[in-house]
Amino acid sequence: MMKEEVGISCPINDKQVNEIVIRTIAMQVIFIGSAALFFQNPIIAVLLAIDFGLRAFGFGQWSALRYSAQKLVTHFKLGYKATNEAPKKFAATIGFVVMSIFSILLFLKLSVLATIIGGLLLLFATLEGGFGICVGCILYQQLTRFRLV
Repeated sequence: MMKEEVGISCPINDKQVNEIVIRTIAMQVIFIGSAALFFQNPIIAVLLAIDFGLRAFGFGQWSALRYSAQKLVTHFKLGYKATNEAPKKFAATIGFVVMSIFSILLFLKLSVLATIIGGLLLLFATLEGGFGICVGCILYQQLTRFRLV
């Protein structure tokens, strides 16, 4: 399979990941992130930030969301769709930063700002999980185009 067939070309590495697993993780983020937002619970937000961090910084094998997504994809025989890893890791890094900010805002009881930040995260997760639109990957593609990544 040629690189152009699998999505955004990646100048960093040729490693491929299963986009179906990534989208399943995004669906989990929607549910868990919604709970954190609805209950204004910083502990849930911190746990979600940790999971993003694990996936972003090369410790994805320890990610509970990745593990459960892989099990769901295997159990329901959802298949495999290859996509480049680097843009997805970049998107997970953005998720880590956004969830960290969201967590801090919840700890500080700044609920209006937390709701805005949490809402953005949920919007991005919905675009990825429901429609296969990875905002972080689009940003990654633009940054590589101008050689900023």
